Amino acid sequence: IVVPDVVEALHALARVRTQRQENTTLIGITGSNGKTSTKEAAAEVLSCIAPTLKTQASYNNEIGYPLTLLRLEPQHRYAVLEMGAQWVGELAWLSRTIASPDWSIITSVGAAHLEYFGSQERVIIAKTELVQVLRPDGIAILNYDDINVRNMSASTSARVLYYGQGEGADVRATDVGGDMLFGRSFTLRYKEQQRRVQLRLPGEHGVTIALAAAATGCAAGMPLDDIASVLETLAPAKGRGEIKVGPNGSTLIDDTYNANRQSILAITKAMQAATLAPNAKRWVVLGDIFELGQYAQSEHTESGSYLASTVDYLIAIGDEARYYVEGAVAAGMPESHVHYFHADVENARELEDAKRAAADVLMREVHNEDLVLIKGSRGMRMETMFGMWA
Repeated sequence: IVVPDVVEALHALARVRTQRQENTTLIGITGSNGKTSTKEAAAEVLSCIAPTLKTQASYNNEIGYPLTLLRLEPQHRYAVLEMGAQWVGELAWLSRTIASPDWSIITSVGAAHLEYFGSQERVIIAKTELVQVLRPDGIAILNYDDINVRNMSASTSARVLYYGQGEGADVRATDVGGDMLFGRSFTLRYKEQQRRVQLRLPGEHGVTIALAAAATGCAAGMPLDDIASVLETLAPAKGRGEIKVGPNGSTLIDDTYNANRQSILAITKAMQAATLAPNAKRWVVLGDIFELGQYAQSEHTESGSYLASTVDYLIAIGDEARYYVEGAVAAGMPESHVHYFHADVENARELEDAKRAAADVLMREVHNEDLVLIKGSRGMRMETMFGMWA
């Protein structure tokens, strides 16, 4: 079949296919962090009550979104759809030309894709589009703890369901405790109901992901006991906080799928709170953060500055990664605790050589009681380091 415009034809096919699914609730998910993990968690919750379609991997753009919708089957009661954006108007365009969600989940607003958006203010405008497209009978599921997301309630006539730890949240976590690295525990509250939950997701952001999924279940009318039972089975998505065996038997946090400043701060906060042996050290191996444009230096520098007070050693790999080092040293991390391996990130061989050099440092200096984080933007493919100490 020959068509004048392949993308336009793909959108038209997906639009027609979706229009035939009158009994399927479309749930769009967007945000600067946590889209994929929230998508996985929400789909896991909903699949307990009805057949549920979910976006594969992170197929969330003008190609991935329609391809996901073309996988709809008549039995699907819910479709949990990850929706990314790199420019203002993109989410509105996808909703208008293909299909608008019935419910929208907004996870967070942060410094992602600044190269394309130009400012965080424009990120807010872009993410708000997904609640603006909702009909009055829709539901906006918003992160109450992110002020920028909370304020999106003013941009929709749909029902608003807040999730978070703040007192104004409808679906709320209280009495949060437990292990920051291996999973927090909390009391899940909704209306007059409450249930204690023990997670297997790392960090405070794991609680936020669980609450978004819980709010989705509440919107669907699920009993809180059933929701809580599913939350306790959730495991980290691939490359998003997975705990593995690292060099020399150390504990490795595989957070290699992607990176921005907010996600670096979130996972290293969990590292800082983790209970380790008396002489154990915390190591962070970071690759470049991509798509920051004019904000690249400041975002890397601020990330490095934060690391000086949360971890013991920093290994930086790439080009912009040098600013991690500058920030960490300026904030008080000893220069002897910092290693930098420069690489042209467009040169695959040079980048892999830099990773091998970093892996050699880890093999020489990391001990089995240490905690090691590996993280970087998707294009850095930091997971290729895992085979370098096998």
